[in-house]
Amino acid sequence: MNIPFNWLEPEPSIDSNNETFPADQLDREKYAKFLTIFLAKQGYDDARDDDKKKRNYVLNLNAEWGAGKSYFLKRWAHDLKDHYPVVYIDAWKQDYSDDPLMTVVSSMIKQLRIQAGKDADKAVFKVSRKLIGLLKAAAPTLARGIATKYLGVDPLKIMEMADDKAIGDDIIIDKDGKPIDMGLAAKKMVEHLISEHDSKAKAIDSLKHNVEQWVEAVIGKNNTTKSYPAFIFIDELDRCRPSYAVEMLEAIKHIFDIPGVVFVVATDTEQLQHAVKAIYGEGFNAKQYLGRFFNSRYTFKAPSYAKLINVHCDVYKLSDEYLKTKKIITFPDSLDQIHNDERIALKNLTIVYEAFDLSARQVIQITDRLIATIDNMSNVQCLNIIYLTFLLCLREKDSEMYDLVCKNRFDADVKINGNTRKIVQHLSWGYLWADKNLTLNLQPQSIISVFMSGTSYGSTNTWEDGIYQCSLFSFINGIHDCLQQVKSERDVTVNNEYTTYSRSRNDQGSMTDYSKGNFWVKPAFNKLTPSIVDISYYKDLVELAANLDHIDG
Repeated sequence: MNIPFNWLEPEPSIDSNNETFPADQLDREKYAKFLTIFLAKQGYDDARDDDKKKRNYVLNLNAEWGAGKSYFLKRWAHDLKDHYPVVYIDAWKQDYSDDPLMTVVSSMIKQLRIQAGKDADKAVFKVSRKLIGLLKAAAPTLARGIATKYLGVDPLKIMEMADDKAIGDDIIIDKDGKPIDMGLAAKKMVEHLISEHDSKAKAIDSLKHNVEQWVEAVIGKNNTTKSYPAFIFIDELDRCRPSYAVEMLEAIKHIFDIPGVVFVVATDTEQLQHAVKAIYGEGFNAKQYLGRFFNSRYTFKAPSYAKLINVHCDVYKLSDEYLKTKKIITFPDSLDQIHNDERIALKNLTIVYEAFDLSARQVIQITDRLIATIDNMSNVQCLNIIYLTFLLCLREKDSEMYDLVCKNRFDADVKINGNTRKIVQHLSWGYLWADKNLTLNLQPQSIISVFMSGTSYGSTNTWEDGIYQCSLFSFINGIHDCLQQVKSERDVTVNNEYTTYSRSRNDQGSMTDYSKGNFWVKPAFNKLTPSIVDISYYKDLVELAANLDHIDG
């Protein structure tokens, strides 16, 4: 079935909640198209033999937090409703319930009844209380009551009286000192459990038949274009309390293996494994256990950092226009004056994130901290956003290294994990700096007009204002050197580098690496930065913001 998808435009929901779907910013539409065709064929295929046309299928849609699972599932379900029976269940919103089975059943009844155009009192959508009662699994806390009711024996009292003694065939346990035949008690318990199991098995079969009838009612509706299979979407399972999440999976796999019904369970599978271990212990093989419940797993490719923060963060607060309203001058400039391109600041941020190989959660968290810092500032002469972001990332990834960096120059020897190296070596080996280049808007002629080769002669600076490239590591190294020095020391260092540049130009006839913009970073920053600003200034900003943790949901 060829289903039209257009996720580039916002879409108002046809559901009663009046939800509006914004335009897709993470390029997820193509996944919806692919998975629709795949699952439709898994659940129903005319090319198969008659008794195999309809099949059950369970797909685990796996993506880490921040990848847009909920948006994807809701919009996908919305687009499919004109073509298939569809049920969307937010498991986390309903995990107050003690019975995940009832959550699924009630959601299916309500949503499929509406799609079938049936009244609430129609018999086909009624499930007897007796049936539901039989389906409820006896919780461990009820076992004592069941035993007492059916056997006249309180197993807890038996254990208390037995203490560390061996339990024989007869134990005196009641107030009259009447012996209990434990062999007979055990027999009755087994008989009860078998009876209970048989009743539940019959109830499950009956419920499966009910579900098939509900789906048929939707497909058989007059003037409908809907066909098999039915799509059941279950969202936010990894956010539920562990016991509820595990019980929900059991219900899906062992109760709803109904031909013509496909389940899509969206999870951060790594987080769901933690939930399983919370139930069965840290040594439990949660990955293998979860594999039992799904026919296959489809993992979303992580969105680019730029798309991620555009979706989750107020990135407009990094724009030149917003910074001007707060009278914050940044270095490097956030705006490409030549091409009027405000994306430079965002691009440079993502380069820093890439160097630290941050997770989606960390990217959103650090960007929120950066924006919160900007919101708390005004009338700032020179704010180095790239260097501030570097410190925020370093503190998030390696607090020990962060402390050492804040106290030392990059050429200082420090010992980490038994290895003594210069900080610059620890940093260069620990993160992904290679081929990471920043785009900088620099004005070389406003920094220096003439390179003096002696006391009375020099050469005119002919480098034009504009866009330069600079390696990320050279940028951070140069800025850090400046901030570790007092203003007078910075001036001497910069003047010495001017002289070195002038000589290299005269001797070699080229600027070597300086043409990439590396040379201009330190003198430009030094000229703009007030004398009172040093490493402690940036450390204070980081420490204030680092206490802000993003909580998903």
